[in-house]
Amino acid sequence: MFILERITLERVQKWSLIAIAAFTAFYAITSLALPFGWDHGTIAAVGGSFVHGKLPYVDSWDVKGPAAYVPYALMQALFGPTMWGARLLDIFVAGLASYVFYQCMTRLTQKAAGVWGAFALYFWVASAGWFFTATPDSWTVALGVFAIAPLLRADKAPDARLLAASGFIIGCAGLIKPFFLLMGLAPLLSIVAAPALTYSRRAILAAALAAGAAAPILFTIAYYAALGGLPQAIEVLILYNLATYGGLKAGVPLLDGWAAFLSRPTIAILAPFVVLGVWSFRKNRPVIWPALGWLIATILSVVAQGKYYYYHWMPVYAPLLLLGVLGAFSLGGGSRRGSAPWIVALGAALMFSAQITAIPARDAVKAAYYFVVKRSPQNYYNSFSFVVDGKALFNAGDEVAAANYLAAHTAPDEGVFIWGNHATARYLADRPNPTRFTIEFPLSLPGKYLAPYRAEAMRDLRSRPPVYIVVGTNWWRPDTKEQALAKFAALSDFLHSNYRLETSFGNLDLYRRVTDPAATSAPARQE
Repeated sequence: MFILERITLERVQKWSLIAIAAFTAFYAITSLALPFGWDHGTIAAVGGSFVHGKLPYVDSWDVKGPAAYVPYALMQALFGPTMWGARLLDIFVAGLASYVFYQCMTRLTQKAAGVWGAFALYFWVASAGWFFTATPDSWTVALGVFAIAPLLRADKAPDARLLAASGFIIGCAGLIKPFFLLMGLAPLLSIVAAPALTYSRRAILAAALAAGAAAPILFTIAYYAALGGLPQAIEVLILYNLATYGGLKAGVPLLDGWAAFLSRPTIAILAPFVVLGVWSFRKNRPVIWPALGWLIATILSVVAQGKYYYYHWMPVYAPLLLLGVLGAFSLGGGSRRGSAPWIVALGAALMFSAQITAIPARDAVKAAYYFVVKRSPQNYYNSFSFVVDGKALFNAGDEVAAANYLAAHTAPDEGVFIWGNHATARYLADRPNPTRFTIEFPLSLPGKYLAPYRAEAMRDLRSRPPVYIVVGTNWWRPDTKEQALAKFAALSDFLHSNYRLETSFGNLDLYRRVTDPAATSAPARQE
């Protein structure tokens, strides 16, 4: 009977692994078709500055750190301005992070827990859906895993090379958002918790960590200084963020942001196991101290940003999942299969898996249906909308259709200016921007930079008039696109004096420049 039970269990495990691998591969392949959201388009357009021999902040404007744009620049250099290039990189980054996480979990628990941990990490991030994946915040999950997971071991203390590498990765994360430098708390605690080290040895390890973290930051500063772009980088990344964007009211008070996060089903399922994991491994200082430091650092990064957007919580996933797996293992890993603790752990794992795979499964089936059965890519993209309070602020199909139209009706060197959060359309059309303003909000948000930024934008538009001006929606206030444009009187006058509405795609109105001012009164053609 025991042999039969073992054979049956081995078969279940075997086919479970096959099913997990097949489903993961199916989703990964179909995720290449996922469209861009507005952040993707903005980051990709700014990243294109590197490809065209220019610099973010000097020639294109956004508030994220320079490392946020490098992956998009790399994929654009390899594959051109595509959406699937960024998604391909996302598969690689998430897959590699899952493998490193698997190694860590297997070392601390057992192989089955490691497999499930890797699976859960991949799909918990993927469960955010098309609008929030393949972005710097989702990739910071992987950077945290690369930097911290290899340090979580009780059998030997970390060496200087490993800590320097950890620091380097955390430094790169800090070049996405400076808040992510807080993750350095985890490797620092691994030095403190390592047994049988002298004070001098700990100091050497801490110096290696600090040197590793400083290296990418100092290189970036030197790079921008050598190319003459350091003043603009300081202006946007530090001065503008402190003076304007950092104080933007997100409408999410601290308690509401926490309540929204804690009420997620995934957190409700995982939380008891996180507590159990901390308790069960409390005496294993080389593991639990860095793990807790990782969790605390990522939570602090969310609090420091102060907006509590859905994707801001992503870096918290990995340390939460790590502690949750440790708790589940301590509850059920050592128990006889079929016992109550083992069944509880298995049941929680199945419920968690159902939560994190629902959206990826839907998106995978949708892609297979539209591309294989219906053979209608445009209808596929039309099915992706970002809706707030019942209003569609962004539709992927409209962005693709507008990009195709712009590409067909302009030469490669003819400019396109975007008023709104629709950088995706210009990026996919691969047309130059006559200004450095990739998106509209630096020309809308009140503050000390509003007037000089508007003056700069109008100077560039008048000296290099684009063939098209695309007027769309903004995200940060309830104004309609017409109301927002009217508040920028100089741009509104310039638009209506020199351009004619030619066509519209959803929220995107495409105005074409005319040489005869009287032609601006001609009827607009709608498509």
